[in-house]
Amino acid sequence: MTAIALTVSNRILQAFFGSVGGLSRTFWFLWSGALINRIGSFVMPMLAVYLTKERGLSIVEAGSVVSLFGLGGLSSVQLAGVLADRLGRRATMLVSLVTSAGSMLALGFAVTAPQLMVAAFALGFTASIYSPASQAMLADVVPPADRQRAFGLLYWAINLGFAIAAVLGGQLARWSFTGLFIVDACSTLVTALVIFCNVPETKPAEAPQAKAEGTFLAPFFDVAFLPFLLVHLLLVLVFFQFQVALPADLQSKGFGSAELGIVMALNGVLIVALQPWATRRTHGWRRSRILALAALCVGFGFGLNAFAEGLPVFMASVAIWTMGEVLMAPANASIVADLSPAHMRGRYQGAFSVIWALGVTLGPWLSGKIITATSTRTLWFGCVVVGSAAALGHLLLGRARLARLQALNVEGARD
Repeated sequence: MTAIALTVSNRILQAFFGSVGGLSRTFWFLWSGALINRIGSFVMPMLAVYLTKERGLSIVEAGSVVSLFGLGGLSSVQLAGVLADRLGRRATMLVSLVTSAGSMLALGFAVTAPQLMVAAFALGFTASIYSPASQAMLADVVPPADRQRAFGLLYWAINLGFAIAAVLGGQLARWSFTGLFIVDACSTLVTALVIFCNVPETKPAEAPQAKAEGTFLAPFFDVAFLPFLLVHLLLVLVFFQFQVALPADLQSKGFGSAELGIVMALNGVLIVALQPWATRRTHGWRRSRILALAALCVGFGFGLNAFAEGLPVFMASVAIWTMGEVLMAPANASIVADLSPAHMRGRYQGAFSVIWALGVTLGPWLSGKIITATSTRTLWFGCVVVGSAAALGHLLLGRARLARLQALNVEGARD
């Protein structure tokens, strides 16, 4: 049955991407696990609505709870990278999946604001352990020439699942918000079963000098890597405005959870539709240019919300910033994999995940503060400014990054 499922998946992907050959069996089980997990990921797109509608929190309190989810991730991702390098990718992934399922249930049954905050932090801490290990495993089993394509395929699977989850989640929320948390936890445990039964350990043998070189914070002292992280931080602060600011803007204009589900589902649907085209169209482009274009799409996409009154403009906004997401995800992931020494892949992926966790932590908090102090429209105009700054930063850093990749003799280096 497993072989049949992989064959069917491969045929479907060939219809979208063309050739998907050359990727290992381990990669395809990672791909399948990601798809299963995201199909059941109902909670995060609906969390802000759940907190305000079902638990009676204010927009500032809801932003704080979502930010604590990000803070939990921020607290764990670098540790997760070290665990992936020291204990192994597979063990780290399984620990994350099992503990995050429990944390999801705790969040679903929390009632008071303090309980919600503790559970959100625990969920962020446990769930974020998974990504550095899985990304390091992908880099272990996929050669440099195929990494951008492989990360594109993985991101496509994640967002296919997200699109399905957003539509189903919006409808399920009308019946039972508690059901969202239960189904989400169950899908996480199914993913753990897939990994446990089918995915081997891939951690490279550690070189004799690796322990001396591989310190906990080594990626943050890498002069070629740190500027890339800082520029990316600007972009993720804009990107995570979809978690609190976008639902708040929709609610203020009379839209409910079903409409939010439709708007957020568009993000996943467009990624599913556009990722194959974008992967083929940008093949051979310098990644610094891809990331600059992505930053402009994200900044101006969210900026369009300043003029939104009805669903069509909100949906146009989603379409624009989704194109930015489509462009940046595979390029970013392949850059991190290429810049990482083999024995520190987990730590470098952890450092990159720290930036995403900062975005989840600070983005919703800034949303609440800026909207309360000024207006949602001011926030959207600020997204344009910050996105433009990130685009300029990526263009300026491209040549330095290319020199580093060439020094490392990374096959087919381009930036």
